[in-house]
Amino acid sequence: MSIAFVYGCRISKRYPSLILCRHISDSVVFTPVVRSSSIPSNTEKPKLEGKLRVKLLKSPSHLGHYTSRVNRPYNEDNYSANVLKIKDKEVFNFNIFDGHGGDQCCKYLADNLALNVECSDDLVKKKKAREDLVKKYAKNVGGYWKRWFKHREKAFEAWQASKLSIKSFKKDIEKNDIAFRVPLSFLNTDYEFFQKEQESGSTCTSAYFQTIYNNPVKSLPVVENYYFNRNTISLLTIAHVGDTRAILVDKNGLANALTVDHHPSNPLESKRLRRYAANFFMTDSFGEERFIALANTRAFGDVSYKEMGVTAEPEVTQLIVGDSKEISQMLTTDEIKKYTVGGLGGDECFLILCTDGVTNVLTDQEIADIIMTHYKRQGHVKATPQHCAKEVINFVEYVGGDDNATILVMRLNGWGNWPNIDRTGELRQQRLDDYNPRRNSG
Repeated sequence: MSIAFVYGCRISKRYPSLILCRHISDSVVFTPVVRSSSIPSNTEKPKLEGKLRVKLLKSPSHLGHYTSRVNRPYNEDNYSANVLKIKDKEVFNFNIFDGHGGDQCCKYLADNLALNVECSDDLVKKKKAREDLVKKYAKNVGGYWKRWFKHREKAFEAWQASKLSIKSFKKDIEKNDIAFRVPLSFLNTDYEFFQKEQESGSTCTSAYFQTIYNNPVKSLPVVENYYFNRNTISLLTIAHVGDTRAILVDKNGLANALTVDHHPSNPLESKRLRRYAANFFMTDSFGEERFIALANTRAFGDVSYKEMGVTAEPEVTQLIVGDSKEISQMLTTDEIKKYTVGGLGGDECFLILCTDGVTNVLTDQEIADIIMTHYKRQGHVKATPQHCAKEVINFVEYVGGDDNATILVMRLNGWGNWPNIDRTGELRQQRLDDYNPRRNSG
């Protein structure tokens, strides 16, 4: 597989004054292989025939996406899928956004966040560029950010140091700056947005896949070496702001939450805000803790609350995903335990990104089980990630969801190989019975 890129400057359609450094790709180019009756030797190159360019959002066998306004008058959710070029490496990027107070913020993020991540070399390399960014927060926003500015070096050092320690990939991971690049890019994008729009906000969860190893001998005659293929090992980075969610389903079919909602009840958030901001915590009439009038303590936009401590600084998590046989050869036992989901050593089935319109109705395992049971019931031809994503949102609509609901389902190399176990089937059936319109009308 090769990636189609168009280089050069362009102007943002939504914000003409914003000049973008290049047009990132939203597509991949598949390279078909000419199959022969003979098996190629280790040194023989496969015969290639033409190229097929496919948009990521139109690749239902590898990426599922579906959104619904449910019973709201309009939909403030959004999402995007891109292929970035960072330090000459291809990085697959998927984002989900949950807007509030209007859809301006989530639309801006869908148009610009991935591009800003790719084009943030100056923020990564130049101390002055970083200093200028956080000075603008301290000077023009003030409050929380004046106190944050005094401790900025600790934040920068923590971001730079948050890299996985894997002996076999030490050089590759040392060169990888995604854990430092993403927080800086998020803050920069946030600042750019609220200079233009000050009425809306959005939460966000982003996933970045970068292949750090592939076995070229075993891959023959397959050309691709990206995260969804066998014989590859990839670095997965999750950047999280607010209460959208990332869920990684392991080879046993268990749903593993990779994010924790940034709500006032989150101990990490409580500690952060009480350290740098005044005490704005309060309890609403339903007994739920809130930060001023907000349910989320981290978000893009929401400029009226920025000085109190609402931030777009993401919480970043990194894991190794990929082929279990390759991982067992390249990682130590301790590294597998520490850096793969559940310590299981790879063969993950799929990654889910979704908004709280889904997770407020369904548990993480229910979401995973809907996808897996639909696949087992319909088969691999009909039950693509796209059909499975739609099935989840249909369930949310049927049982009475009351918020916009959006989901992305990213196929990983263990897709379809999970055990045939439905752990939440009885619970979901009870939900269906409880919300059965005929039953309720009787």
